[in-house]
Amino acid sequence: MGERMKDDVILRLDHIEKSFGDVKVLKDIDLDVKQGEFITLLGSSGCGKTTTLRIIAGLEIPDKGHVLLEGRDVTFDEPNKRNVNTVFQNYALFPHMDVKANIGYSLKLKHTDKSIITKTVEEALELVQLKGFEKRMPNELSGGQRQRVAIARALVNKPKVLLLDEPLGALDLQLRQQMQTELKRLQTHLGLTFIYITHDQEEAINMSDRIAVM
Repeated sequence: MGERMKDDVILRLDHIEKSFGDVKVLKDIDLDVKQGEFITLLGSSGCGKTTTLRIIAGLEIPDKGHVLLEGRDVTFDEPNKRNVNTVFQNYALFPHMDVKANIGYSLKLKHTDKSIITKTVEEALELVQLKGFEKRMPNELSGGQRQRVAIARALVNKPKVLLLDEPLGALDLQLRQQMQTELKRLQTHLGLTFIYITHDQEEAINMSDRIAVM
């Protein structure tokens, strides 16, 4: 592996390579991400942005290279062994569960005390400005509200790194611009590390501390 990680680097991709069949998607990718940074991976469709995110999340294993999180090699760790969460474009909410149940689902799986789940969900809803929406069903929410629920669900696990896979792509322009402001506000308020992917240059410039072009 490469040189020792600096103290402010929370995530390192070290000479990552990945192919699918005969197609090499990622070739010798190196990236250091700092603690509390909002970094965007910017590039056109098919350039390997989502594959990079999936490797960080543990959903794909690289053919070569290493993923280091807080100095620890997590390249072959299962997704649930990494303190990383992902927000997808399609929200992936459970349609039969209300907002509270959706957000608290992962905590319930960990057998967290009900009172702690309630408190944590309430705090998350306040963060994403959806206080009072606990009993709403996903089909009663707008696209922007559903995306906020998906973000709240990721935040309750207190991840070290939040991965965002084109989360605003399905929203109309006005709502997308509003959510850009909201995401940056959240990231700054929480001091979390966000890794965001998009093909939209303006979106990347509006939110990012740093942009990595792929």
